[in-house]
Amino acid sequence: MDTKGRRLWKHAAGMFTGMLFLGMACETTVFANGVIPTDTSGQAVQVETVQLDAAQEETIQNAAQAQAAAAQEAAAAAQQAAAEAAAKAAQEAAEAAAQTAMVNTILAQEGVSRQEYDLLAALIQCEAGGESYIGQVAVGNVVMNRVESPNHPDTISEVIYAAGQFSPVRNGSLNRTLSSGNVSASCRQAALEAIAGSEPVGDKLYFRRVNGRSGQVIGNHVFY
Repeated sequence: MDTKGRRLWKHAAGMFTGMLFLGMACETTVFANGVIPTDTSGQAVQVETVQLDAAQEETIQNAAQAQAAAAQEAAAAAQQAAAEAAAKAAQEAAEAAAQTAMVNTILAQEGVSRQEYDLLAALIQCEAGGESYIGQVAVGNVVMNRVESPNHPDTISEVIYAAGQFSPVRNGSLNRTLSSGNVSASCRQAALEAIAGSEPVGDKLYFRRVNGRSGQVIGNHVFY
């Protein structure tokens, strides 16, 4: 190929390249202007757009507002539940503190140790755990009467552990109850009331299962 031929070939190649870039620019302009483009076969390419009408937008907004309201209600309910739980816990703590203070005051007034109080409550649990409250106090009453009697030992522990006096000591149930701490609130309260001087059976010193013996009957026990 001579020099003139090479020049003509370069000129033709330059024109072809220019036309190619011009076509690409035109296609880009078509998309930018929203004109539906065509594929290489000359068919129009469908471009779908989604538009929401006013009713649909309102539905979405209402749903979002409902979700926000539900979240606020749930948060308020959780906050209220937490406040109520805290108030209940505070009340229970205050009641427990008051009960402890009352027990300590009565024990101090009567000169009874905490260990002896626990021992009496455990004995009442073993002897009268299934009886009525007054029947439970009555058992404690008998123990305290013996403490005051000149014919019996002078302390709750000595009265309870005196030889041959209470079957829970002999069969080991008293020690098991003390070890487990399984003493009902009513038996603890009955022990405290007996220590404080309650006397539902007066000055009686003994009790046993009802078997025809004369005496004051409370539940399944006769006191004499």
